[in-house]
Amino acid sequence: MHKQSVAALAISIFLLFVVLHPGRVVTAGAFDWANIALAQSEVFQNEMEPSNGAQNNDSNGVSRVLGAPFRALSRLFGGGRKKDESRKKDDQQAKARSEKDKPKFESTKVLRIRDARTPVQTPTDVNAPAEGAFDTYLQRGREMLVSGDFDAAVAELSMAASLDPKSGAAKNLLGVAYEGKGLRGRALESFKAAVEIDKDNAEYLNNYGFLLFKNKDFSEATKYLKRAVKISPKDGRIWNNLAYAQCERAKFDEAFQSFLRGVGEFDAHVNIAAQLWSHGEGKAAIQHLEAARAMRPNSAEVLAKLVSMYDVTGRASDAEAARRSIVALRTFAEAKK
Repeated sequence: MHKQSVAALAISIFLLFVVLHPGRVVTAGAFDWANIALAQSEVFQNEMEPSNGAQNNDSNGVSRVLGAPFRALSRLFGGGRKKDESRKKDDQQAKARSEKDKPKFESTKVLRIRDARTPVQTPTDVNAPAEGAFDTYLQRGREMLVSGDFDAAVAELSMAASLDPKSGAAKNLLGVAYEGKGLRGRALESFKAAVEIDKDNAEYLNNYGFLLFKNKDFSEATKYLKRAVKISPKDGRIWNNLAYAQCERAKFDEAFQSFLRGVGEFDAHVNIAAQLWSHGEGKAAIQHLEAARAMRPNSAEVLAKLVSMYDVTGRASDAEAARRSIVALRTFAEAKK
């Protein structure tokens, strides 16, 4: 009996040693991996399912069945507690970093991604002309014209004209710039546009009329210059330009009257005499110069012109008398020094 007890005790100790030995091998038959995975499916659903809820393919399904038991067992036997504590610690560190970096993120501008459904707002162009830019471009254009930089003038005035297409001033000055560059066609277009914008502006009418004159369109030049002098009857420049246009049309009597209004009687005689002479009207030219000499007998300029005209027309004695008058004037001028 005693022997049986001893044997029973020995067998019990042996069995206990075998069961509790840490090196024992457990076969797959001891655990049902699939059942464990199903039993823990609700606990680990967020870890095993994709965030978008899409169905996994076959290989992902296999990984899911094999991977879940290991996570379940670690949670059941304490491994999960350590992992939870580690994860909690990481979360606390991440939160600390987040609070530290918060001012940096708040100071950073957020860029909004736009798609076809998002209304697009036009950004403010820092180089866009501010209010009053038209006046700036116009003024710079004038300055460039004065300095003779016609290329720069065209650039500045073109910007002004684009900002205010209804500005006669911009079109008018642009015409001057184009003419300075030798672009007669564009100059005429700009002057014409200025006149169409402001039909009662004498300056625009004068510039357009004068360029038409230079372009040998004397009839149209006369028409616009007449309109200009009606608006500004005291502007001698316009009367003078009109007189030259009338001379080109052989309207010498009208031209003389225009010269009278523009430059006065003495200069009107001198000017019309030159025009008559250039058009082959020698006799009439001499008459006007003699009228000018009667007004200013000591005008060396008029005497010199008369000498030339007398010589050409065969009036030798008159030419010699005019020369003696010039010599006397010079002698008197030397004596006064």
